[in-house]
Amino acid sequence: MFRERFQREAEMAAALFHPHIVGVHDRGEFNGQLWIAMDYVEGTDAAQLSANRYPEGMPVTDEATIVTAVAGALDYAHQRGLLHRDINPANVLLTEPDGDRNRRILLADFETACQVGDITATNLTVDTAAYCAPQQLMGARIDGRADQYALAANAFHILTGVRPYEHSSPVTVISQHLNAAPPKLSDRRPELAWLEPVLETAMAKQPNDRYPSCGEFARALARGATPHMGPYVGMAAHRPDDRTMAVGIAPAP
Repeated sequence: MFRERFQREAEMAAALFHPHIVGVHDRGEFNGQLWIAMDYVEGTDAAQLSANRYPEGMPVTDEATIVTAVAGALDYAHQRGLLHRDINPANVLLTEPDGDRNRRILLADFETACQVGDITATNLTVDTAAYCAPQQLMGARIDGRADQYALAANAFHILTGVRPYEHSSPVTVISQHLNAAPPKLSDRRPELAWLEPVLETAMAKQPNDRYPSCGEFARALARGATPHMGPYVGMAAHRPDDRTMAVGIAPAP
């Protein structure tokens, strides 16, 4: 069962070609260990960048650029009937800027993707639950708006330096995702109060109250940021012929 799901999900991920998705090339099993060969991305991730450089919150223009890139990757996958379902800052990879200050932004871990409509509350990690939409936590059928909720929860974390519902008890965090009002951005960063309606819409409890797509959420965030995007503008293209491969090991059951 585990191996069948692993093979199925890795095959779906390998079919995705997008400038902001880490490419998956192959998968298999060796000496009882399941493995995946994927693009090697040298740089950092949004979790490390936020913790090390922006512990009190990233500049909104920079985060808007990251959200725009990830939203494009998600909408591309959603149009092909796939959901990511595990969006967290550690899965958003960023290369170091080159001489022109270009920085590639890529969404990783699409090998955990599932088809739209699948019931996906099983195998949730603590990190996943910190950003999960209520419907995913309840084991309901979900669509791309669940990924949008998670993307908005990630944006809140990167903009403030704390998770939306910060608590030592995972049960309490899940309960807050299900029942508590979306957190106020202005409680941490009063100067960003005017962005609260954007995040509150994307993190609405009911999917029908969210934006129609991740791209719509990203555009609303970008419009509210500044007239121009920040230092991450001009992401380099993700070309198949530029790929290097890294092998990820998936633990056998």
